[in-house]
Amino acid sequence: MSGEPGESICKPTHKSSRSLEWHFPSRNAFFCWAVVLSISLLIVSGCSRYKEELEGAKQQVEKLNSEVTRLTEEVARLNQEKTRLSDDSKVVSDKNTRMQRDLDDLNKAKGALSAENKELLKKNKVAEDEIASLKREKARLSQEIEELKKSAAATAPPPISPAGMPTEVGPQSAKQPEELSPCDAVIAFMKASEAIVRQQKGAERTKSLEQIKQQFAPKMKGAPEKAIKAAENWVKEGSKFWDQSGGEGTFRLLQLRNAVLDTCGKSPDAAGFK
Repeated sequence: MSGEPGESICKPTHKSSRSLEWHFPSRNAFFCWAVVLSISLLIVSGCSRYKEELEGAKQQVEKLNSEVTRLTEEVARLNQEKTRLSDDSKVVSDKNTRMQRDLDDLNKAKGALSAENKELLKKNKVAEDEIASLKREKARLSQEIEELKKSAAATAPPPISPAGMPTEVGPQSAKQPEELSPCDAVIAFMKASEAIVRQQKGAERTKSLEQIKQQFAPKMKGAPEKAIKAAENWVKEGSKFWDQSGGEGTFRLLQLRNAVLDTCGKSPDAAGFK
């Protein structure tokens, strides 16, 4: 194996002039050349395969680098989207909080209005009942006034004394003015004034009522001030009422009359009022 390959494998020898004989290498030398050739073939084929694998690896690396770049950009975009969505979520959360507060305030206001409405309904019911009662009372008093007017029209008015004092003042006529108690004087003042209001009008009525007031003023001293004031207002309202055709003012007249009677502790029958 130290010589040229051709020489090692096959070397001609001339042993005689007649024949040419070839000298073959030994079995060990052939085996060694086979091993070398196999290793060479393996190396060549391995290098080729490794080169192909290297090229494939390079392409895979480039592909992976491209994918990494794409994924990095996608992650950046997703992070931006996440930030935007986070900001939007915060805005929506704040808005929802405000709306919840507004809803709570509205519910509180609704509760307050509901309670107020219930209270107003109760008051309205009481007012309706009171109005109905006042209407019934007004109807009854209007009927009573009409009956009093009819009775007054059918009865001849009592004559008036020169001093302006009627000769009769109802149940109190049995007493002279000097004998009347302060409260009786107040009631007599009302009766005498009522007769004047029914008989006279205008300036004549005004003058006569003033005379009656001056005549009874000393006798009414000692009576409750509330009774005296109510009696004077009763005369004024009676003058207005007598001159009008309708039944307005009846309730006010009865209020004033009852104020006098209650203060003096007298009933309408005892005082001579029907």
